Amino acid sequence: MPVKQGYHSNNTKSVDKAVFITGCDTGFGNLLAKRLDSKGFHVFATCLFPDRDGALELKESGSKRLHVLHMDVTKDESVKDALEFVKENLGSSELWAIVNNAGIVKGFSVEFSTMEDFKDCLDVNTLGPVRVSKAFLPLLKQSKGRIINITSPAGVFPIPFCSPYCTSKYAAVGFNDCFRFEIDIWGIKVISIEPDMFLTGLTDPKTLEEKLDSSIKDLGNNIKEEFSEEFIDSVKKTKDFFISFACPQVNLAVDALESAICSTYPDLTYRPRRNIAFRFALFFYENLPKCCQFFFLKVASYIFLSNPQKKKNL
Repeated sequence: MPVKQGYHSNNTKSVDKAVFITGCDTGFGNLLAKRLDSKGFHVFATCLFPDRDGALELKESGSKRLHVLHMDVTKDESVKDALEFVKENLGSSELWAIVNNAGIVKGFSVEFSTMEDFKDCLDVNTLGPVRVSKAFLPLLKQSKGRIINITSPAGVFPIPFCSPYCTSKYAAVGFNDCFRFEIDIWGIKVISIEPDMFLTGLTDPKTLEEKLDSSIKDLGNNIKEEFSEEFIDSVKKTKDFFISFACPQVNLAVDALESAICSTYPDLTYRPRRNIAFRFALFFYENLPKCCQFFFLKVASYIFLSNPQKKKNL
């Protein structure tokens, strides 16, 4: 654990402080809600599917301070209803932080993705944080609290064959950095969390394989005729290979989220990584010139991917 994170982790008292978290069905949001509840915070944990196992387990395991409620970050009315619920149930607490954690992964390469894949990723990963932040801003002005956005390294450097997700995260990083400056005059902090690839619902191998198969099935015939079966198989194998490196130590990301909420002087950006070597590798790649990043990706594609073009019969 970084020195700063460890030193400041308990500086903000949890008494009479509430935290609003999106995307608590599974993953970071679910674990963060449990941890903050155990530390005495008043927690509002929103779930897209409040009747499924993740939300039900959260309800059963939490104290009376933890409220589980339905919210769809893509719907204005749903966000408005959640805001009214928070106002009615805050009691003597003040809204100290909102955590924009809800996210999705859809689509693959541009040609393998539909316009709906791009729209869905943007609506959840980019417009979701915008929608929630704007709605809860009046409460945060009263507390001079903070907004924590889960962004991604995919919003800082390109990850091919993940185009809709990357597009949405690049936009989310831009929103985060602009918004941080714009509301600084109100004493509100805007913090970005750029986690390593952790093993969560977003990186579940089975789910990703089903999405890829669905994308390929929905491709137009002209696209299917252009790409060789060997190339499509190599894309699947490459995906499986990289997903196998997903880090199971999800608590590292939750530690960073807790620090962002509790530290008196939080960092502008937290980058939870599995180890120093991986931290250095991502830092090195991020700071390479674009031409060097492109060359690196070309070498990687030469190693992992087959020729996408079908062989023509002579």
